[in-house]
Amino acid sequence: STVQFRCFSMNQPFAALLANGYKTLETRNGTMFTQYAEGTQMLLHVGQRTYPDGGKHLDIMKTESGLTDEEILELKSLPPGFSRGNIVAILELGRTYETTTEERSHPEFEQKAAARGSDSGRIVTEIRRVEYLKRPIQQRGEGGVFKVRIDPNVIPHGWSIPSKEKSNVYATISG
Repeated sequence: STVQFRCFSMNQPFAALLANGYKTLETRNGTMFTQYAEGTQMLLHVGQRTYPDGGKHLDIMKTESGLTDEEILELKSLPPGFSRGNIVAILELGRTYETTTEERSHPEFEQKAAARGSDSGRIVTEIRRVEYLKRPIQQRGEGGVFKVRIDPNVIPHGWSIPSKEKSNVYATISG
């Protein structure tokens, strides 16, 4: 038996940075998340490609965050058994809002987005919380937000699971 979730895809290393809780702001130039209310849960898919930012995220992680190379490598890595082409995590969206390059260029913002202000998208979505699934799910990625059907048993405790009968009814798994 499966349940339906919304899902979106991100390339490495940003997918792991988000799944590991370092990246707490997702920036896009498109309106991908604008229609979703604060508190919406989505699944995170890791795309096959590496996003070519020229290592700028490394500079931010070293200078703004003061992280060691070892800490950075850990934050950029997925857990054993999790890989590209997998749905790896569940997350809760916060507020989505539009920003200016100047607002995005503050060091604190750049740290949370893991991107320089001039390189980040003008529409920002806060990531309230994120947690790895109990096991990864192999899935082909798609553009934008897409729907997937998954085994509800992969969802960690403390997250809502859509009802099998009605997509707007949720049950919360508690530990």
